[in-house]
Amino acid sequence: MILDLTREISADTKVFPGSPLPKFITWTKMDVHNYYSEVIFMSTHTGTHMDAPSHFVNDVSSIDKISVNRFISNALLIKIEKDSDELITASEIEASKVKILEGDTIVFSTLWENEVDKDYFFSHNPGLSEGAAKYLVDKKVNAVCIDSPSIDRGSDSNFPVHKLLLSREILIVENLCNLSKLRSKNFTLIMIPLKLSGASGSPIRAIAIDKNFLGPLKNKI
Repeated sequence: MILDLTREISADTKVFPGSPLPKFITWTKMDVHNYYSEVIFMSTHTGTHMDAPSHFVNDVSSIDKISVNRFISNALLIKIEKDSDELITASEIEASKVKILEGDTIVFSTLWENEVDKDYFFSHNPGLSEGAAKYLVDKKVNAVCIDSPSIDRGSDSNFPVHKLLLSREILIVENLCNLSKLRSKNFTLIMIPLKLSGASGSPIRAIAIDKNFLGPLKNKI
């Protein structure tokens, strides 16, 4: 099974408070130029996106400097339902009994993706505790992903988890969706950002591929 974990970006897409709403501006038209094209205006942290280390830390990698080897990864799904401003703790990660190895990508399903149409989606989202972030740093994971719009809870404007993970060059992916449709807790995750020079992040197309699907897929390549 191949599953799209990406939110659609449109002029109606909700954005982090203070960020510009996406704008799609028609640049060329079929009846005038014989082809269509658009100009897009939006933050690099719109929709389902990846935070580069440079998002919160000086003198570290921007999105274009991250090795492409990190964009396809073994992923582990951890389901921990959370409500407004609640934190995922290290003890809850341990209790999930998911075996985390160095280089794995961790995907948290909190079910917060179901609140996307609520006014408090960005302001009171759940996130990781600092203890949970330190636990994952010690595990030397590749990336930490979540269905919440931020890896830090919405009420914390100091962004301690962002700073902790990104200072260790651990990638962050936020605003995933469709996690409840995943059939397996262990899958291959493809998360491809645009190669934007010097940028602190990028929208991505996040795709989950069931490991049982990879066998026949490899035979076709």
